[in-house]
Amino acid sequence: MDKLRRRKLVWIVCIVILVVFALYYIFGRGDTNALWKVVSEQCVPNQEQNNEPAPCLKVEINDRYVLFKDSKGPVHDLVMPTYKLSGIESAELQLDSAPPFFAYAWKERQHLDDEAGRPLPDSKISLAVNSKYGRSQDQLHIHLSCLKDNVSSLLEKEGEDISSEWKPIQQKIEGHEYIARKLNGTDLEKEDPFKLLNAYVESINDKIDKYGLAVSFLQDGTVVALATRFDLFSLNLGSAGEIQDYSCH
Repeated sequence: MDKLRRRKLVWIVCIVILVVFALYYIFGRGDTNALWKVVSEQCVPNQEQNNEPAPCLKVEINDRYVLFKDSKGPVHDLVMPTYKLSGIESAELQLDSAPPFFAYAWKERQHLDDEAGRPLPDSKISLAVNSKYGRSQDQLHIHLSCLKDNVSSLLEKEGEDISSEWKPIQQKIEGHEYIARKLNGTDLEKEDPFKLLNAYVESINDKIDKYGLAVSFLQDGTVVALATRFDLFSLNLGSAGEIQDYSCH
């Protein structure tokens, strides 16, 4: 195959990928406000009127978040704001007054033990938020579930090379490129992962809406933040939730 034919084939493939993604993004995600409707029309009103969070597991009015059992997998919860906040790209997440949603999600990790029917070590738990282009819902939601065994093993192997600065992980995770950094401590309120990632992407003149973000613990107790960037042509939608095992096998 000569160079001209090869270039034409590449362009055709690129166009097909773009068209398929556009159709999915516009028509294939269903009701993108479904989670927001559950929060605003059911959980919060029920808590305020009846002191009952159903269908959520918990509604924290003062801290402005809810805990919701996701139907995808037996060991899988969501932490969401009680107010409208679209996702990782929301500017409000960068304010000093923003609720520490990652810290709240970690605080609720006990529910995973209950759902799994056994104590789960911290190093097997993960928190994840998908990019603007890799999610089906336009209400911020942090996925709280287990970490896939292969990802856990990879992070332990790469642990010594992960520093306090965002750097690429040498080995791909679930076939996609990731960057990672260690936190200085274990307080997700003092070191808000949303703010840490945003500072990095701004420093390279990028936008946070293209990134999926995750947090996990190493066996030595070190907190690691992971991020993957939307790249349509490498078939990466920036869905950090791909590192999670909703069954906690």
